[in-house]
Amino acid sequence: MVAKNELRVMLQTGRTTPPDLLLRDLETVQNISIDVRRLGASFLGGGIATFITISTDCANIAAMAEILSKHTKRLNTKGGDELVILIGGCINTSEEIVGFRDVQCQKNVFLKEKSQDEIKRILEEDV
Repeated sequence: MVAKNELRVMLQTGRTTPPDLLLRDLETVQNISIDVRRLGASFLGGGIATFITISTDCANIAAMAEILSKHTKRLNTKGGDELVILIGGCINTSEEIVGFRDVQCQKNVFLKEKSQDEIKRILEEDV
């Protein structure tokens, strides 16, 4: 169960932009917990997806929106590279390598074309 003052977000990164810089930026946020899982398959056109589950204080929503917006600017403009918030997302295994069948969510929200303010509103709605 998520506390009222806690933000829990699941992200899907991919396909061609590595999540390393995103993870480094996220680690600068105070009181954050990050769980990283890799997809155990490659996309037909190349690349791989990473699932990142983040738990932090709701007070960090503005910082999170800034970090996510910054990462969308790093994404490759070609080839379907994207950053997605998986609303209501959960992973049904403790394995580090997962399949799409292990990941469930209520809704996908693609962030590539969203502004920092739009991302912040999405995070606030997800609380």
